Amino acid sequence: MKNGMLYVIITAICFTIFEPISKILTNAGMNPYAITAIRFFIGALFLLPFSIRGIIKNKVKLNLKDYLLLTGLGVLVICLSMVLLQYAVKIADSPTLIAVIFSSNSIITIALSAIFLKAKLNRTKIIGIILCVIGVLVSSDFTGGSNLISVALALLSAISFSSYTILCKKYMTKVSGIIQSGISFFLGSLVLIIGLLIFKIDLFEGLSLSVLPELFMVSAVVTGIGYWAFFEAIRTGGPQIAAMAFLIKPILAPFATLLINKIMPNPSIIISLVLVVIGAFLCSGVIKEK
Repeated sequence: MKNGMLYVIITAICFTIFEPISKILTNAGMNPYAITAIRFFIGALFLLPFSIRGIIKNKVKLNLKDYLLLTGLGVLVICLSMVLLQYAVKIADSPTLIAVIFSSNSIITIALSAIFLKAKLNRTKIIGIILCVIGVLVSSDFTGGSNLISVALALLSAISFSSYTILCKKYMTKVSGIIQSGISFFLGSLVLIIGLLIFKIDLFEGLSLSVLPELFMVSAVVTGIGYWAFFEAIRTGGPQIAAMAFLIKPILAPFATLLINKIMPNPSIIISLVLVVIGAFLCSGVIKEK
């Protein structure tokens, strides 16, 4: 349990810095597609040794169908979910807003599990989902503009990420999370890179020595160390303990944004944060109904 919580804290810190640092990269002129492709390719190279070790240790045999499925999952999470998230960060007034909304993906996963995996929803989880929805609505600016679009993109990103999680649970039962993620991230990033080359999108536009540290952070630290720590949290503490990373992330997000981007979160984001965190806590399964 203690080791599990240590990995949860590492995961939360790594995931928290993603939106603020990504804002620096997009402000520097880097293409959101390119940022996503580079960070997941480098992150996958970090994860692959752990994936290969897991395959050898557990004597896992993957066939062509498995690799095609892993490629499809990689395309879903990288080419769709993470690209949408990157664009949401680019046009949002504050990275905190996007961090809070994307952290609701755990609640969305519970809702989708009830629909597609026939998982049971109790009263506590339903209340949690409702609070999360209210939290997202509070943070939305319905007068229009970039804020509303960024909220919509972040929500679509969270929904597609939750879909990725559900599909992994349903179809990739014979491999662990670290095996599945390392391979799917690598194959998905390759598909995105090939797509960028085909459509002649400059992979290195806006890249300079001044932003290399930020690119390293979102690649090796967020995608590499962050996901490694997340799956170690699952291994040592269980899924519910690991999910606490998504409770901690939105709490840390305003401080990370203030420290990195010098942006002070507005009151509506703070209210949204509180509602989403409470909603996620209720959905986490910590509170047991009698």
